[in-house]
Amino acid sequence: MSPRRDSTAPARQPVIPENDPVWQAVLRAPTRYDEEISDEERAVMAADVNAPGIPGEVVTAEIRKRAEAEGALAEYEEIMRARGRAPSRPR
Repeated sequence: MSPRRDSTAPARQPVIPENDPVWQAVLRAPTRYDEEISDEERAVMAADVNAPGIPGEVVTAEIRKRAEAEGALAEYEEIMRARGRAPSRPR
């Protein structure tokens, strides 16, 4: 989680290997968007601004459920433990 804007804590930067091809593609990607935005796209963005978000707990529970359905629950729990998070349990 990133620090609050009024926080004095330094922002943590991701550690990305220099030889990561995906990261290199991101760095080479153009930074400007020259296409015009259509009225339909503008309306979708405006509607989404105040849309409610999905709580992290709901997303985590859904990922756990899918991992369990695919037989990857042990791998999911290992990843969660490695990230310092207790694996979520269904309610």
